[in-house]
Amino acid sequence: MLNILQKKFLLSEEGSKNMLKGIIYCALLNIAFMMPMGVVFNFIRESLNIYMYHTQTGYTTILYVVMAIITFFAIYFANNLQYDSVYTTTYTETANKRISLSNHIRKLPLSFFDKRDLADLTATIMGDMEAIEHAYSHAVPEFYGTIISVTLIAISIAVMNLKMAVCLILPFPISIFMIHLAKNKKMQSEKKHYNEKLKVTEFVQETLENILPIKAYQRKEKTMSEFKKLLDSEEKEHLRAEIYNPLLLAPLKTLMRIGVPLAILVGFGEYTNGNLELASYICLIIACVVIYAPMDGCLSFIIEFMYIDTPAKRMDEIFNMKLMSGDDKQIDNFDITLENVSFGYNDTEVIKNVSFTAKQGQTTALVGASGSGKSTLAKLMLRFWDINSGTIKLGGSDIRQIEPENLLKHYSMVFQDVVLFNNTIMENIRIGRKNATDEEVIQVAKIAMVDEFVQELPQKYDTKIGENGVLLSGGERQRISIARAILKDAPIIFLDESTSSVDADNETKLQEALSNLVKNKTVIVIAHRLRTVENADKIIVLRDGKLIEEGTSKQLIDKKGEFYKLWKLQKNN
Repeated sequence: MLNILQKKFLLSEEGSKNMLKGIIYCALLNIAFMMPMGVVFNFIRESLNIYMYHTQTGYTTILYVVMAIITFFAIYFANNLQYDSVYTTTYTETANKRISLSNHIRKLPLSFFDKRDLADLTATIMGDMEAIEHAYSHAVPEFYGTIISVTLIAISIAVMNLKMAVCLILPFPISIFMIHLAKNKKMQSEKKHYNEKLKVTEFVQETLENILPIKAYQRKEKTMSEFKKLLDSEEKEHLRAEIYNPLLLAPLKTLMRIGVPLAILVGFGEYTNGNLELASYICLIIACVVIYAPMDGCLSFIIEFMYIDTPAKRMDEIFNMKLMSGDDKQIDNFDITLENVSFGYNDTEVIKNVSFTAKQGQTTALVGASGSGKSTLAKLMLRFWDINSGTIKLGGSDIRQIEPENLLKHYSMVFQDVVLFNNTIMENIRIGRKNATDEEVIQVAKIAMVDEFVQELPQKYDTKIGENGVLLSGGERQRISIARAILKDAPIIFLDESTSSVDADNETKLQEALSNLVKNKTVIVIAHRLRTVENADKIIVLRDGKLIEEGTSKQLIDKKGEFYKLWKLQKNN
């Protein structure tokens, strides 16, 4: 049972144990709700014995009161146990599941994010988990709990009269079987609706992210027209998915209802034939009516299981994706060596048989025309992707054998696309080293010239900068990124034209700050303006993913090759 819960509903081992407790308590609660029927049965039998046979069985008013009190407390405690075991553990389980899913996604290679939209991932972590959370707290425990309690009650009815039990219970498995036959169609419809809903979410996110060009190029009407089409399509698929519920449930619930009068008719025949006492017959009629409600609810829960099947499969698909792995190796040397490295997206090769060494204490610049593979090569060294062939070594160890978290702690990065959080400037810089003091943060902020514009803000370092630093200029955002890198003080630094968004006066100061930062470190610079890497120890010239030249700036200019052409072109401009 625990394995079924873990596989079907993606529960953890602890979660499946708690869910099993919840199922048992739900079954006990259902049985406790049947206890008043036992009190009523004894009362009816006592009354009939007095009326028809003028005999008493010894039941007194006090005994009935005691039985009623016991019944009340049985229901009360069963309800409390069921609530604590189901709802409390459910919300803990889903919270842990969200954290576990987020951690798993965090460890996936960047190739995963190239294939999955952010809206899609958000829908999985939040929306899908919300649907599964409802199933955890309602459908799963109540369905399996009802199956257990109905089975026990049906056995009790069968002991009193087998024919009535068969008439009452037989429609239930028939209904479940018929739902199973229609399962594929229902699930296909739910999947189509889910995909349409996801398209709407993705479109809304894309529209909000690009609201500026939409307004600037007067695309508002076109955007709204596309949005309406998506909403109409989503609505149609939603209706198609929902129509299965009444089409399935209405006839099946009717079939279930037939079982009750059929059992009553058969029981009446048994009574008239003398095979059933009147008191027992009346009690069984009450049992038939009472047992119908939980059986009827089970059909709705089965439909809900179909609804969560798609979200559960999507989550399971992510959990089954291979993580980047490696050992927690001690790294003492920070030379980066590439040996015959090739890499491609799908069937398109973008890095072709590249080999070079970036030595510790030296600056290695990657230059080339747009699309030559500079940024891709840097990201391969960072192990954002795993290469297709060849080897990338850090300190003599293949980076594919180094645990990603251990690898990245040796890197500081300043890329063109700066990512900031909707938090204070202080906390955005502190991301570089989480245990840094305020004084250390302010010190690196001064080196990176963040302090200059911070002093003009009303709340200084406690100023919130909006989503992705929307309240700051491009240059200010990039300076915060540089401050992070300085604070981290990692032995390897990746710079992607880190001074491109600052003015000429500040660029000189930043270059001086970066010069102090890179002493005795392995520095990889992705250069777009060649004058920024004139003093680099080594320049790697790329074209169409191939290394075509290597050397210092002077050597490459004297060679009058590809670098010379780029240098001359930029100089003339």
